[in-house]
Amino acid sequence: MQDLHNYLQDGANYQARAVLAYLSHYSGIDDSWDEEWKKYKATPKIARWENCREQGYIISLRSEDYERQLNTIFFEHRNSDSICAVKWEQRSLNSLTIDNAKFGDIYKTKYDTSFSVRYGEVIKMADWIWEQLTEFWNVTKKGG
Repeated sequence: MQDLHNYLQDGANYQARAVLAYLSHYSGIDDSWDEEWKKYKATPKIARWENCREQGYIISLRSEDYERQLNTIFFEHRNSDSICAVKWEQRSLNSLTIDNAKFGDIYKTKYDTSFSVRYGEVIKMADWIWEQLTEFWNVTKKGG
């Protein structure tokens, strides 16, 4: 047996891990279900996000034609207990990192985020992230 504190520890903040746990119950974007092949066309990908004390995850989703990619990082803010998210578009072959992310007009300072919630509001954050992914898919899908 392991200590509760160390179990499933990958280095991310526990609030970010809680958001990830909630998001992991989704298999794919419902609106992308392909009845013929019995699978989702849109399946977001996840990786660790590391930015000094802001330890969380990056979730990415490519458009159906692979021309666009939505990325959202989520983490506990280093100066508060709030859970923050930053979303932007940038295509990449591998997981984006703080060293190669091109945020554009967002995240100019540590307080310039796309969305934030108070401490403990992990479901609210997870719901917002999933809504952004679904909206991105619907806007970019063929015939959308």
